[in-house]
Amino acid sequence: MGKLVSGVLGVGGESAQDAKPAIGGSFQPFTYTGLAGTARGAQDGQGFNFSQTLDPALQELYGQGLRNSGPFLDAFLAQSSADVPDFNFEGADVREREQEIYNQQLGLLQPGFAQQNQQLQQDLYGSGRLGLQLDGESVGAGRGTGMVNPDAYGLSLAQSRAIAELGPQSRVLANQEQAQDFAQQSGVFGLNQSAQDMRLRNLLGGFQGAFGTAQGVQGIEQGLIGQAAGFEQARSDSRNSAYAAGTPATPRKPGLLEQMAVAYANSGGFN
Repeated sequence: MGKLVSGVLGVGGESAQDAKPAIGGSFQPFTYTGLAGTARGAQDGQGFNFSQTLDPALQELYGQGLRNSGPFLDAFLAQSSADVPDFNFEGADVREREQEIYNQQLGLLQPGFAQQNQQLQQDLYGSGRLGLQLDGESVGAGRGTGMVNPDAYGLSLAQSRAIAELGPQSRVLANQEQAQDFAQQSGVFGLNQSAQDMRLRNLLGGFQGAFGTAQGVQGIEQGLIGQAAGFEQARSDSRNSAYAAGTPATPRKPGLLEQMAVAYANSGGFN
């Protein structure tokens, strides 16, 4: 009866058997070849190593990217660190230029004035008015000017007003010339700065393009490393699964009631 109780309760029978490792659970070396290159994995004692080899064309492209980026970077750093020139306006002295313009315009008027005076003399002589004299105040010349020829006074007044207008006109022209010179020089300075900025952008773009090529190849290499790491992870998962399959089963320990029943049966209590 004791054997019956023990058999029913699962106590005192055969002990649980250790589970055996799954067949084929170990990870095998691998070689993966794609367009970018080859990734390899191999057993190294208790460890596992993986490596990658880029395609020769990609290796050459990587080297070209690094070699070509250097000159662009050197030129960019050299030019960007140079002192930025200040804009210095070099214009003529306005007062001096005003006087020059005044003298030029006056010189242009003098021949005309001389011709006008000569023509007036001829007209006065022909008309018999050459000796005509009037009080200066009566013709607008002002008090105390004495006797004047009205025709000669009128011509002289017109010429004097023309000369008087030369001053303001010369000043306006001098300022306009200076403004034009300033606009021209500042425009040339701006064009030079824009050209320099364009050169710097081109140099920086050249560096980024060449170095970006090398970085792109490096990214491809990292992709191969990732593939090899994926294979390594698969190996690790396979090994862990094999270990889990081979882990010994832990025998179930009988409870208190079961232990009492077995003890009673062994003592002959059911005989």
